[in-house]
Amino acid sequence: MGEIMRRQSLPPMSRRARSALITVAEETQIEQAGSRAISAVAEYAMSEIAYLKRTQVELEKACPDATEALALIANSAAMAIARSVNRFGQEIGG
Repeated sequence: MGEIMRRQSLPPMSRRARSALITVAEETQIEQAGSRAISAVAEYAMSEIAYLKRTQVELEKACPDATEALALIANSAAMAIARSVNRFGQEIGG
């Protein structure tokens, strides 16, 4: 037989206080999940825009006459991505 271990005892708590504590803990977890989701989407969007800009530079080197058109396309795509991330953040963040 093993040793008897003393259990950490918590001070007595009413059901109402325990329920409130559980509610706060659950709401905190939901807020944390939302923050992590927004952060992950923003990070992914930034990597996509960086890839878009690298592609733009490569294409400009290959075809210097299309520099303005490529810049317009890349900037339009970057703005569309930024708007999508902003919309996502507003929907998740409330």
